[in-house]
Amino acid sequence: MLRIRLIFASVFAFCLVLLTVSVASRASAPNTPEVLVPTAPPPEPVAFISSESHTIESGETFGVIMQSYGISGVGSILEAAEPFFNLARIRAGKELQFNFFEPDHQAHSFSYPIDEDRTLRVLLTGGSPRASMDEVQYTTALTSRTFQVNNTLWEAATAEGLRSGDIARLARIFQWDVDFTRELRQGAKFTLVADQLELRGQPVRLSDIHAVRLENNGRTYTSIRHTLSNGDENWYAPDGTASKRPFLRSPLEYSRVTSSFNPNRRHPILDRNRPHNGTDYGSPRGTPVRAVGDGVINY
Repeated sequence: MLRIRLIFASVFAFCLVLLTVSVASRASAPNTPEVLVPTAPPPEPVAFISSESHTIESGETFGVIMQSYGISGVGSILEAAEPFFNLARIRAGKELQFNFFEPDHQAHSFSYPIDEDRTLRVLLTGGSPRASMDEVQYTTALTSRTFQVNNTLWEAATAEGLRSGDIARLARIFQWDVDFTRELRQGAKFTLVADQLELRGQPVRLSDIHAVRLENNGRTYTSIRHTLSNGDENWYAPDGTASKRPFLRSPLEYSRVTSSFNPNRRHPILDRNRPHNGTDYGSPRGTPVRAVGDGVINY
């Protein structure tokens, strides 16, 4: 019995010691501060760029358009763009493309298409405006085209991929030999060798024309281009004879005849036969009229 009491007392004493040590260690331990996890701030609105197009109307000026879009500093914008293009000469029908930071709708930049190959871009952020020019980079390949005039020159040439400027060039090349308005006959055949501009392997349009042959009304005309050191070009026959003659075949590059030479033409006003000793041409207003030859006016 005594032994059991001794064992119980020993166990009780051991537990008492453990309890005392645990309380003492807690009392001596420093206070641990509470750890606070910071809360993430609410996300700020994400800025993005929106675009707006403006078709220039007749009579609109660059300054008025800028003001309508809340863009100031027109003078500094004109100055920045001046090395590339005079924005005071924007043309009606073209489109200005504006870019804005959103959601504040602050002006970022704008662009203006100078022509089909060049686009002016003006950056409006970061202090003073900064202008640059984007230009399409083409590859060039030599090509040949052949077409025959069965109805009109315009129809035949455009079907072969020529543009209005190409047709005007053909008229200039043969301007001393053939009047395209009156003397081009059905069945006339053109063969030309030219540079073709390509973009990503796809043909876009013709560039420089190097040689042209025209078969018309039983005669054949061949012209080969030669470029001088100053950049001017002249056209020559294969034997070296210059294509240029003392007189042009027509006072207009390419137009339509409204009334031909006719000794017995019915007068449209007098309603009787009267000779029409000349040829009348019809062209759009503003078409240049050329002197068919050099001369001196005496009066």
